[in-house]
Amino acid sequence: MGCGAGRLGPGTPHKRSRRRAARRPRSARPPRDRPRSSESHRAVAGNASRRMGAIQGTMEPLTTTVGRDRNGPVVINEAHTGYRAFIGGFIAFLALTLLTLLDVRRGFLFRVYPVRTLFHVFTPAHGLTLASGLVGMTACYRAARRIEPRLSDTSRYVKGLTFVIFALLVMDLFAYRGVPAARSIAAGRVNADWLQAFGVVGWRRPIAQATSYLLNVWHATMLGILISGLTLSILPMYLKLYCTRGGFTGTLFGAMFALPQPFCSCCSSVMAPSFARRGASTNFLLSFVIGAPMLNVTTVVLALALLPAPFAVTRIVAGLFVTVGVTYLVARIADGWDHPRVVIAGTGPVSGRLQRIGGSYLSLFDRDWIAGGRPETLETPSQLLGAWLHASGRIALVLVPTLWVWSVVAAGIFQALPPAFGNNLPSVALAAFGGTFFMISTWSEIPMALQLIQSGIDGPAAALLVVLPAISLPCMMLLGGSLGRFRMIALLSVGVIVAGIVAGAMFL
Repeated sequence: MGCGAGRLGPGTPHKRSRRRAARRPRSARPPRDRPRSSESHRAVAGNASRRMGAIQGTMEPLTTTVGRDRNGPVVINEAHTGYRAFIGGFIAFLALTLLTLLDVRRGFLFRVYPVRTLFHVFTPAHGLTLASGLVGMTACYRAARRIEPRLSDTSRYVKGLTFVIFALLVMDLFAYRGVPAARSIAAGRVNADWLQAFGVVGWRRPIAQATSYLLNVWHATMLGILISGLTLSILPMYLKLYCTRGGFTGTLFGAMFALPQPFCSCCSSVMAPSFARRGASTNFLLSFVIGAPMLNVTTVVLALALLPAPFAVTRIVAGLFVTVGVTYLVARIADGWDHPRVVIAGTGPVSGRLQRIGGSYLSLFDRDWIAGGRPETLETPSQLLGAWLHASGRIALVLVPTLWVWSVVAAGIFQALPPAFGNNLPSVALAAFGGTFFMISTWSEIPMALQLIQSGIDGPAAALLVVLPAISLPCMMLLGGSLGRFRMIALLSVGVIVAGIVAGAMFL
């Protein structure tokens, strides 16, 4: 016994222990230290590679099963959910920013505003909401941009984001025009105090009047630039079927596109280069630029509410005639000329100097520079947002100073005109000629015409109702510079003047 026990070493298991170990299931046995096969090594390496790929964003992110339905497990992609949240956050902060700027211009959200001027109101809450909106947009944009490399397909969000942004801008524009329209209807008058030009007289009055005009339309100009930047970036990819239509159909599409957009002629002309770069037809461009100030819904409502019936009908009918008839004839003639750019011909130092000046002016509206070399196809929402804001900034950099300079020139020309002498044909012709070059904000033709109507000068009043909103010298220069077709713009101006004279002659 002792000898048998003595032969069992310390590491030798007892027979009973060996039998118990043999009865254990294989999964309960302690692992053995044995070398792994090549297949095992490859499996471990593959798992590690997949984990590193998910971490570095080279694979589709992990998914989470949250339940089951009759078709199988319900799976949610966590990265896509977070990405959509950031895109939604950007839209919400953009809406907050636009609402704040709208209230700064119109003042309708709060009862009391410590600062109130002709051009803006302000309360400390504006600073808080504006800062929150800008910071929130920046944070959401950067977060979405970081997540995008981990997602396999983000192009499906681009179209929806485009139209949501466009809808926000259009709603902002309607509210911008709707608030003062309701106030004007309630008061029975349209406020045009900006025409006083801060009370400045003499040679400085054109400068003051141009500055007063831009301060009065700063919000509409901002919206026009943002819509123009969006248009330049991607919108015509979805509207190209309509924008590129020529002939009378293109004219009708341009007029219909202008109906919901109450821009003045200067602001609508800001958008024309963006459409032209995407291949819009001449018919569509001219009809849209003229139709936005002539036929927008809010202007028609105000004309019916504030003007005497004969003048209101004249304003609407003449607006249809100029927007559809005149622009169609001008586009047809101009396309027959087939001169996409103006060439300043001639020899000698004077001609060479004019050519250099004309070339320098046209170079301001170089579409490729405004687009900034952005790709024609935008694959991700961050690319869309970046291209939109980049293009809008460059458009503002070029067009706002140009708009101010030509507004000064137009005000100077209008001031130099001799005064009208009464309700006669020379006065109508003078009003039609001067009003075609003068720039006004949307609806300002209504109070100006009302003053003449109350004084018994009906003919010039009717002429101004037609020519003032249709076109202006800044609009002519913006269109001519961006499209390079000054002869077409000159012909359009002549058509507007003739329409104004005809409308005024009807009231003599």
